Amino acid sequence: MTSTEFNKERLDYLLKLFGISEDELLSMLNEGKKKQLTREEISGDEIKVSVLKRIDEIFHKGLPFYLDFSPIEQSKRTKVFFRKSRFQSVLTLEDKRLVDSFESLKSLLDGYRTLTDTASCKYQLLRTFTIDCDPKKAADRVRDIIIPEKAVKDHREFLKGIIAKLADINVYVFEFVETWNKREKATIDGFFIHPNVIVLKRQKSYKREIFTLAHEIGHYLLGVEDVEALDMAKVENNRISNKVERWCNDFAFFLIAGDAVNELDKYSSYSEDVNSTVDELSRTTHISRMAWYTRLAYNKIVPMHHYHGIIRDLEEEQTEKLKAQREERESKPSGARAPKPIISPLYLETMQYAFYNGLITESAFCEQLRLSPKQAAQFL
Repeated sequence: MTSTEFNKERLDYLLKLFGISEDELLSMLNEGKKKQLTREEISGDEIKVSVLKRIDEIFHKGLPFYLDFSPIEQSKRTKVFFRKSRFQSVLTLEDKRLVDSFESLKSLLDGYRTLTDTASCKYQLLRTFTIDCDPKKAADRVRDIIIPEKAVKDHREFLKGIIAKLADINVYVFEFVETWNKREKATIDGFFIHPNVIVLKRQKSYKREIFTLAHEIGHYLLGVEDVEALDMAKVENNRISNKVERWCNDFAFFLIAGDAVNELDKYSSYSEDVNSTVDELSRTTHISRMAWYTRLAYNKIVPMHHYHGIIRDLEEEQTEKLKAQREERESKPSGARAPKPIISPLYLETMQYAFYNGLITESAFCEQLRLSPKQAAQFL
């Protein structure tokens, strides 16, 4: 069977990066296999190509990665998993692969900007906040910078508008889309990576995605990295006790709600009128009913036992809605294209610089941005 030389240091790098021991790697490689691999088969200077392919099924780096003998930096400066070992959520292997893929993309884009002399273009930082700052005052200070100037009713267009405004201050926002039939799904909703990367998961509800983005903007302003898998709009025990998470949730709410938050001031206790007010606020803003009720729970207007009942009803309503959508999708002929992620203007601009300066081909430009060759003319 064909063998090849490979850079064992690169495999060691991945084990350290993903927090996996050699024994755990062997266990993963041998799962469901009759012929068990030994430690020697993955720790020498040569490796069977078939084994290397099985390793890459775990890490998704591509075979050339392991055949590259150039040094690779293992420092806190290069990767969030070297800087931080504990996160708000327990991360799956797919979550870690996802984070690593976007860090690698950001490094690639930084390289393009350096080579095209645009590395400092539009570079601004807003990080003058700490958790001792009032989150409402912080939201008021940055709203004109982050929220689109014109009133936008469509939730997706509002989300795109915030992403565009963040691009103006050199913050990348990457959205990833998971198809319904994907075998391994990421559990994370969003994360912030120092110094200027926010990643969002496409949600069924754009309101939820907007709130997640606003929450991650809070992390950006505080300069606190995290990777999270919780619904940002709900009251979670660890969000109440974690000062950073509570600050980011409060900031997100005030940033998106704006003056509409004043509608809550007329209530000091829960009544049926609260429900009609929440329905109207949800209809006229980019904040969900769940998030409005969460704010009322935080303000101790809705008792927690009543709040949990409301959230349970809302979640059941959402489950039924998603079930109906899934049944409708499955009833239609297959062959529909997978939805495409929203492209940040900053991401597009960086790729354009790379193309105009001869760093990438038109084909690579289209592949990276998931465009068809016919669409290239619209962006080049």
